[in-house]
Amino acid sequence: MKKIWNYIAHFWYVAINWDLWMAFFMVYDNIRGTIKYGSGTFIPIELKHLTIARGDISTGSRYEAVSYYMLENLFCAFRKISDRTSVVDLGCGKGRMLMVAPHFQFRKLKGIDFARELCEQASMNMKNKKNEFPDIEWSILNENVEDYEIANDDSVFFMFNPFDDEVLSRFLKKLDASCNQFPRTIYFLYASPQYKKLLLDKGYAIVYQKKRMYLEAIIAVRD
Repeated sequence: MKKIWNYIAHFWYVAINWDLWMAFFMVYDNIRGTIKYGSGTFIPIELKHLTIARGDISTGSRYEAVSYYMLENLFCAFRKISDRTSVVDLGCGKGRMLMVAPHFQFRKLKGIDFARELCEQASMNMKNKKNEFPDIEWSILNENVEDYEIANDDSVFFMFNPFDDEVLSRFLKKLDASCNQFPRTIYFLYASPQYKKLLLDKGYAIVYQKKRMYLEAIIAVRD
């Protein structure tokens, strides 16, 4: 009964903020994706209800999972561009992206989120996914993305607007320093790309773009 109420509440949230067609689509997408990928990632949560590690909630956005539709489109498009099998989720929430990624040949998965409860849920979800894909390596880091020590082989990043443009700008600057030390091609798989101009200003090129109703996703790359 609680799950049904959550779907109804989400339906009206989307209908009021966007429109009825979008509301129907999002409820359908969440039910379909949950059945297909087995991820308990649906229910949105306001940041004020979470335990935050070294972060300012005014720079973040409430937890709300990216649509399965956009994830599938991004991953299918990425597989036509690159065969890389590792990905870092900046603001992983409950781990929806990380749970879908193994179905598209990703095997090294890392999620970062500053909300403790979301990281705990993501870890539970990934333990279950490990049973389905025993060869994956995964880690969930409960920390502010600005404190994350970028590994010299981190080259594919996913975002669903987890933080504001100032945080993203500082992360990109840190990523630039890493690339100067360890040159490599960087990919951003970016759903609902509110701050894509920051990537363009940094020299990234958009090599894939998908729009449907109010949904948008891009893949940006920089050599």
